[in-house]
Amino acid sequence: MALDYGMALARGLIAPQKELQAEVKELAGNQFKSEEWWNKQLDRQIKEGMRKYETATEYKTKSGSFVLGKRAIRSAGMYPGSRMETFYDAPKDAIITGYTGDFYTGRKPTYETRKTRVVGKGRENLTSAQLKAIENQAKETGAKAKKEAAKSKKGKRAARGSSGLMGRSSTKDVGLAAGLPSLGSLGLGIGETKLG
Repeated sequence: MALDYGMALARGLIAPQKELQAEVKELAGNQFKSEEWWNKQLDRQIKEGMRKYETATEYKTKSGSFVLGKRAIRSAGMYPGSRMETFYDAPKDAIITGYTGDFYTGRKPTYETRKTRVVGKGRENLTSAQLKAIENQAKETGAKAKKEAAKSKKGKRAARGSSGLMGRSSTKDVGLAAGLPSLGSLGLGIGETKLG
């Protein structure tokens, strides 16, 4: 059966964590996917873990829109062995709003920027609490499915007396004879010459 994101979420085929839901929603788009596809995505997320996110810098360009800078990894300090940090360098058409520094330290341009959250490199393993939440959701979904199956099975049982000759007979000819109404269906019949 093909399901869209909302249907899969309602059936419990998507992990309860917001980060994992966002990733699957991005992969699925607005398309219907098979139940098998949704299960494979959940299995993959459990195996590979969650995407890492990082804060990035967007620069205002001459066109007036903000553009994500180019990702670069550089040493955070001046000395060898300093830890490496991720930076987002300004694009060529970024608007320079001023300069910092002096003649001795070097002048560096300043830009109009804003911070945004982007998907970083690599993945991080799910914690035991996150795995437990996924497991509990699967148990609840299984119990719910069993309950619905039992309810639908119970409703399909034939009513007592519905089989046999009387159960299959038609009730078209009701009354004393064919063509006459059943007793009491026309009222008392005062002032008219009707039977029944």
